[in-house]
Amino acid sequence: MPATITTRLRQHLADQLFESFGEASPSRLYVTLGRPVSWPDEGNPPTPTDTVQNTFDPWRDMIGMKRIQDSDKSFVITRRNWTNNTVYTQYTDTNTSLPTASFYVMTSNSNVYKCIDNNRNAASTISPTGTSTLITTTADGYRWKYMYTISAADALKFMTTNYIPVKTLTANDGSAQWPVQEAASNGAIHHVVISANGTSYQSTSNTLASITNSTVVVLKSNAVATDDFYNFSTIYIVAGTGSGQLRRIVNYVGASRTVTVNGAFTTLPDATSQYQIAPNVIIRGDGVTTATAYCSNVTSGQIKKITMIAAGANYSIANVTITANSTHGSGATVTPVISPQGGHGKNPVGELYGYNIMFNVQVAGSESSTLPTNNDFRVIGLVRDPRLSAGGLANASVLGCTTVLNIQSATGNFTADEVITGGTSGAKGRLAWFANTNAAHTKGNMYLTRVSRAGTGVNFTTGETITGGTSSKSATIVSRTNPTVRHYTGDVMYVENRGAVSRATDQTEDIKIVVRL
Repeated sequence: MPATITTRLRQHLADQLFESFGEASPSRLYVTLGRPVSWPDEGNPPTPTDTVQNTFDPWRDMIGMKRIQDSDKSFVITRRNWTNNTVYTQYTDTNTSLPTASFYVMTSNSNVYKCIDNNRNAASTISPTGTSTLITTTADGYRWKYMYTISAADALKFMTTNYIPVKTLTANDGSAQWPVQEAASNGAIHHVVISANGTSYQSTSNTLASITNSTVVVLKSNAVATDDFYNFSTIYIVAGTGSGQLRRIVNYVGASRTVTVNGAFTTLPDATSQYQIAPNVIIRGDGVTTATAYCSNVTSGQIKKITMIAAGANYSIANVTITANSTHGSGATVTPVISPQGGHGKNPVGELYGYNIMFNVQVAGSESSTLPTNNDFRVIGLVRDPRLSAGGLANASVLGCTTVLNIQSATGNFTADEVITGGTSGAKGRLAWFANTNAAHTKGNMYLTRVSRAGTGVNFTTGETITGGTSSKSATIVSRTNPTVRHYTGDVMYVENRGAVSRATDQTEDIKIVVRL
């Protein structure tokens, strides 16, 4: 049967992966570094293959690994910088392309906003500002919902040219995001989309000429002097005394331009009250609190803009009809836009499709003599729940993955990346780096990857002589220490081949890995 992988499922899988590293008995996830030796074509590293063999290969060249801590992960979304003269996609609850659309932006001050209304596909020319819990309108006609601000610390760890971090707060952290989450309204209607303007609709606006009583007002002389002309339209007090009130017109006397409305004004308007008479906007649906709106722009008989008065709440389905005097106005088609579950701003991770996770680990210097600073690496990866050679799950912050030979009586400097061979055992290994312990370089520790036992099952042994395949230098083994991590344990979840990354003692590598679901 036809089916689709929904964004909700992707988000659930991302949530499960994200949470698995912060539970009471968390998975241990490590970033691994490996392969100091050059690629056959150094300018074109091979693409890893998703095969069983590819779960073995990274171990052979692995130098060491560093654990990802709870603070080293973040949901991320595609970075979309606000850019002048760009048409942004407005949010709608029926847009199947929304996960890949430019319906949100990050501004120069690291604020993130969702586009609620793009002024009928006009270009955005004014960057949104502010951190209000309300939807804000810019002078270019765009309406934006402030979502959150990226902190300097999160930007440093999780912002790249392609991604920005996103999070949903579970407690008040003092930022402007928490009030936005708390103010969000489930199933609200903050915008309606006009897909057809219709024709022959009538409207008028001005300040009131006079007020007879709470249900009867008199319009200015620019109103049409025809009986019943504005019947079934609405009058909205746009500004001045009593602003924000909407009433339906039940009778209109053309000669005196007198309007009678369907219910008394709560606050009685006066001569300062500005009104807008236009076709009636009727929103129907299953909302617990009713949404209301009015036609704020009717030009040449066409409905150009509808402005929400009240967003309502808890709608899951709704429709809009436009009514007016039956003798004029028809053809307008309007669709209400229902906010996401919880309301705009309630759950930034879900609303902005944050089903990608970034892991960030910083490798500083040798990390307690575990990772070399005098050689490079070309492979990074993710390994979940590796085990220690001594038994048990790995738990330390930094772990070594090389075989360490403590040597003496060296005849000179060994060459990085050369093959080291045991004269007695026949075992071989690739030299990742040599950490000498005296000025003459005659003794120290050799760190080896790709250790093989030449088919004999015998590893490097104490007292035997080893020789470098490139340098021809030799030394005697004082002791051997197996890798801290038992190879081929845990799950290799990710492998990335890169060009050479050179290291130095005063250098910190900032490793960012994005897992896309």
